[in-house]
Amino acid sequence: MKLMLPKRKKTAADLKLAIEARLRISHPECERAEVIINPLVQDLPWGVSLLGVNPMIDHECGRQVEAIVAELQKEFDLA
Repeated sequence: MKLMLPKRKKTAADLKLAIEARLRISHPECERAEVIINPLVQDLPWGVSLLGVNPMIDHECGRQVEAIVAELQKEFDLA
C-alpha cells in the first residue's frame, strides 16, 4: 500500500511566482501573461486563470500553464 504524504502548502503569491517563472523560462513569448490563482476550482484545491495574453499565443501559453499547474497541484495545496 502506498502511503500518501500531506501536500506542502504555498500561498497564492508563491504559486503565482512559481508558475510564471516556469512559464517564462520555457516560453519567453508568454512573458506578458499574468497568472491569477483561483481557490477551489471544481474538485481541485486551486487552479489558475491567465490575463493579458495576446490572442496569437493564448493557446500555447494556456497549454503550458495547464501542464505546470497539473504538476504543482500534485505537490502543493493552497495555504
